[in-house]
Amino acid sequence: MPQPWVPTDHGTDNRGLQPRVARGLTWTIIDAWGRQLLGLVVFAILARLLVAADFGLIALAAVFVGLANIVVDQGLGDAIVQRRALTRGHIDTAFWVALATGVILTLAGVVLAIPIAALLGEPELQPILQVLSLVFVLSALTSIQTALLRRDLAFRSLALRTLLAIAGGGVVGIALAYAGAGAWALVGQQLVQAALAVVVLWRVSPWRPGRQVSRQYFRELFAFGVNIVGSDILVFVSRNTDNLLIGALMGTTPLGIYAVAYRILDATGSLLVGIARRIAFPAFSRLHHDPERLRRAYFRVTRTSSALILPGFVGLALVAPELIAVLFGPRWSESGPVAAVLFLIGPVLAIQSFSGSLLNAAGHPEVVFRFRLVTALTNVAGFLIAVVLFRDIVAVAVAYVARGYLLLPLNLHLVRRHAGIPIGQYLLQLRGIVVATLVMVGAVLAVKVAAGGQIGNLGLLGLEAVVGAAVFVAVLVLVERRLAGEVLEVAAQAMPGGQRARRRLGRGERREAAAADGLDDVALVNPAVDLDDV
Repeated sequence: MPQPWVPTDHGTDNRGLQPRVARGLTWTIIDAWGRQLLGLVVFAILARLLVAADFGLIALAAVFVGLANIVVDQGLGDAIVQRRALTRGHIDTAFWVALATGVILTLAGVVLAIPIAALLGEPELQPILQVLSLVFVLSALTSIQTALLRRDLAFRSLALRTLLAIAGGGVVGIALAYAGAGAWALVGQQLVQAALAVVVLWRVSPWRPGRQVSRQYFRELFAFGVNIVGSDILVFVSRNTDNLLIGALMGTTPLGIYAVAYRILDATGSLLVGIARRIAFPAFSRLHHDPERLRRAYFRVTRTSSALILPGFVGLALVAPELIAVLFGPRWSESGPVAAVLFLIGPVLAIQSFSGSLLNAAGHPEVVFRFRLVTALTNVAGFLIAVVLFRDIVAVAVAYVARGYLLLPLNLHLVRRHAGIPIGQYLLQLRGIVVATLVMVGAVLAVKVAAGGQIGNLGLLGLEAVVGAAVFVAVLVLVERRLAGEVLEVAAQAMPGGQRARRRLGRGERREAAAADGLDDVALVNPAVDLDDV
């Protein structure tokens, strides 16, 4: 039997934080890459067995299921991660509130599925929504355990949970698709995945719910969590209004084509952005009492992450048609242009991916909420124009990307005002990455022009990837050698044995890097202070 969970305190001594962050990064990478690669394999097999209307129907159901699922823990999980002093009563209260909410949402989903399906003119949607409503209870049974493991940077357990659940759900989904279940294959996949997540997480988590529940504990957590859940709802609305409008006004087949393109964007975002973002919030939360160290940590994370995000997204925008054809087959070729446009959001993500984590950790979730409210309203307006006036899924993708660039100055202003991040200095640190990316674009386009039509999609995709990656790395080493070293250093830390390799680095190299970063003398005298910021 697992031992009772003992509450911990964030404390002010973060000397052991850096090794834990590095270990967490290792397992976050395993989690994110394993989740996405395994998920893409399953998705690619299902895409060859199902039709666009099947994916469109589930994408339409996901709008309602996903929105309700956000409300399950009411932001209490993130409040547990961020809270400095945590008692057993806080955790028990959060669990039972989440479970009660999950039960209520499940019952509401069963009842409301009838009018929702009738309103959208999709009778097949009703039973799918009713069955998928069971996910709310399953999510409630894992939300608080997940938060506790995130708080303690125990990403190994979370990774094991995720990979086993995806594998089990994928096997069931593929088996049902082979049996001709159609859209129900995707329903079965999601239910089995959620159920396995519960079983595995309760196995690895030492905490078990008690009865120390009170309104005071709830008020303390909800004061922080309400802004988090509000922000999450706004993000969900921003990202799913396009699905709702396409499905309701254009049909499930165009929605299925759009959903396949967005699936590639979502997978890429999880691989290139989600890895660092998932660990950034708990790590930033440990530093929120020291604004200077928090600022340095933010600079380091965004600089190293942008070296992957910017060339990754821009490169995929160039090769999207070939990528779609190789992964899912030529019948999904209409998804290629949509994916190419969606990937152009990359530069925006490179600049602002961690602003929400920074502001939340600094104690300003209300600022994140307000920004996401503006984002949601702008997205909805753009999607309405694209669907109603143009009736074209590529126009919907253009609206999504345009919104990102339109609101980027506002995001930078909020980060400067509420977290003390100087905009000029922040943007200047990305100049080398921009130069290397532009040269890479020219190289990939040259390959596309020279080899296009002469070799198949697989050969062209491989050649573009090799040439693009080689050119980017070569130029980055040439113009930003220290940054290239930082990226390799972070990668080494994430690998088993990476900490030992880091300790073998010369102190002179660390001093040179710190001086170039503008770190203070304290960071040089006590390298652990600087290491904690990574």
